[in-house]
Amino acid sequence: MRMTRFWITLDQGVEFVLKCLEKMVGGELFVPKIPSMRILDLAKAIGPHCKVEAIGIRAGEKIHEVMITRDDARRTLDMGEFYIIQPDFMFWKRRW
Repeated sequence: MRMTRFWITLDQGVEFVLKCLEKMVGGELFVPKIPSMRILDLAKAIGPHCKVEAIGIRAGEKIHEVMITRDDARRTLDMGEFYIIQPDFMFWKRRW
């Protein structure tokens, strides 16, 4: 009942990828700033009168997704609309 997920539309995803292709140097990870919501809230919005049955977590699932781990946070730059996680080894000259 507490499970959350991030949401992005197909059009938003394509637009994000195209923007990142213009900015990328190589080796870095681009992370969009996108909203998350509880799965239960989504179910209620789609079918407000439907019965909801909790079946538990499947193998490999998490209660909450994480876009940037604690380990990656130290190498993460806030670029306004998105984050860039820098690679462990800087083998190129940064453009940002």
